[in-house]
Amino acid sequence: MKNLTLILCLLLSAQVWSADITQDNIQGAWAIISMAGMPDEEGDMWEFEGNQFYQNLGGRRISPDPFVVKDNVIDLGYYQIKVLEFTGKTMKADMAGFVYELKKK
Repeated sequence: MKNLTLILCLLLSAQVWSADITQDNIQGAWAIISMAGMPDEEGDMWEFEGNQFYQNLGGRRISPDPFVVKDNVIDLGYYQIKVLEFTGKTMKADMAGFVYELKKK
């Protein structure tokens, strides 16, 4: 029974990382569902276009930053966003100590 429980836990935890994070599969718009546990009701987004990262906050698109993906990190050069969970459709990431939950649009 212990082995069955262990196998089940491993399978369920593996599904969180069912997709590898790459420069290609994060492309597009990601709606911010919550930040630091608080729901985002303003429609804020992270947008990845080519090698450019944009934040769309309060309807304003902030100047882009070039980025590269290294393992589970989105590296902006001057700052890194640590990806905590990634499925290809959802992402949980730590940016500046705030945990963001995002959903692919």
